[in-house]
Amino acid sequence: MKAIAWLNRHPVFTRPLALLSAWRNLRRSSTPPNPRRHIRRAEGSIAGALFRRFIDADLMTQSAALALYALLSLAPLLLLLVWLVSALLPGAQDAVMAQVALLAGAEAEGVARTVIENAQARPDTGSIAGWWSLALLFIGATAVFAQLQDALNRIFRTEAAHLDGLKAWLRKRVFSLGLVFALGFLLLISMTITTVLQVAFGRFEWMLPLIASLASWLVYAIGFALMYQYLPDRNVGWRRALQGGAITALLFVLGRAAIAWYLQTATPGVAYGSMGTLVLAVVWIYYAALIVFIGALVTAVVDERVKAKATSS
Repeated sequence: MKAIAWLNRHPVFTRPLALLSAWRNLRRSSTPPNPRRHIRRAEGSIAGALFRRFIDADLMTQSAALALYALLSLAPLLLLLVWLVSALLPGAQDAVMAQVALLAGAEAEGVARTVIENAQARPDTGSIAGWWSLALLFIGATAVFAQLQDALNRIFRTEAAHLDGLKAWLRKRVFSLGLVFALGFLLLISMTITTVLQVAFGRFEWMLPLIASLASWLVYAIGFALMYQYLPDRNVGWRRALQGGAITALLFVLGRAAIAWYLQTATPGVAYGSMGTLVLAVVWIYYAALIVFIGALVTAVVDERVKAKATSS
C-alpha cells in the first residue's frame, strides 16, 4: 500500500495526469468554432465581393446576350468600320483585317473577312430604300454597344435615373454610334503604331511579335478605360478606369491566346458542318465578353471599396 501511495505522489506519474486533466478542462471550457464568423469574413473579403457580384450580375447570361447581339451587329459594324477607315486611308480594307487578326486572333480575322466579302455592296442613298437600308445598318451596328452598356450598368450597379421611351432609345443609339467612330479611330491608331514600329524595328525582326503584343495591349487598355469611363451610368474616376483598363487588357491578351488554343484543340465548329464558322464566332465572342465583364467586375468592386474607405475616413 505504501508503494502504491508513493507512486501516486511521485511527479513522474502525477504530472502527465495533471496535464491530461488540464487539457480536458480546456476543451470543455473553450467555445466551439463559429462557422458563421468565417463565412462573414469571407463575404467581406474582396474575393467574396467579386464572387457575389459575379452571381448578382449574372455575367454568364450577359455574355451570352452580348455574343448574340455582337453576331447580329457583326456585318454592319465591320462595314461601317471599313467605310470609315477607307474614307481616311483608301484601300485600307486589308489593313483593317490585319488589325482584326492582331487584336482578336486569326479565327476572328477569318470570320470578319467572310462577312466583309459577303456584304460589300453599299446602300444606294439615291432612293428611299437606300436611306432606309443605311438607317438599319447604323441601328444594327450600334445594337451591341447598347447591350454592352446595359450589362455594364448591372456590373457597376448604377444608381442613375433611367430615361424611358423614345428619348432613352435615341440617346443610347447616338452614344453607341459615337463608340463606333471611336472604335474606328482606335483602329487607325493601332495601324499607325504598327507601321511606325515595323519601320523603327525593321532590323530586329525577332522583337516584332513582342512589340506588336505590347502595342495591342496598349490599344486594349485605352479602349477598355474609355469604355469603363463613359459607358456605365455611374461616375468612375479616370485613375480607376485606367487601372481597370490595364487589368482587363492583360486578361484579354492572355485570354485571347487561351480561346485560340481551345478553338484549335476542341474544334467546336466541326460538328456543325457549314455552320462551323458561325459557331466559332459565337464561342469566341462569348468567352471574350466574359473576360471583359470580369475586368469590369474588378474595376467596379475596387472603385466602390476605395470610395467607401475614403468616405469612412
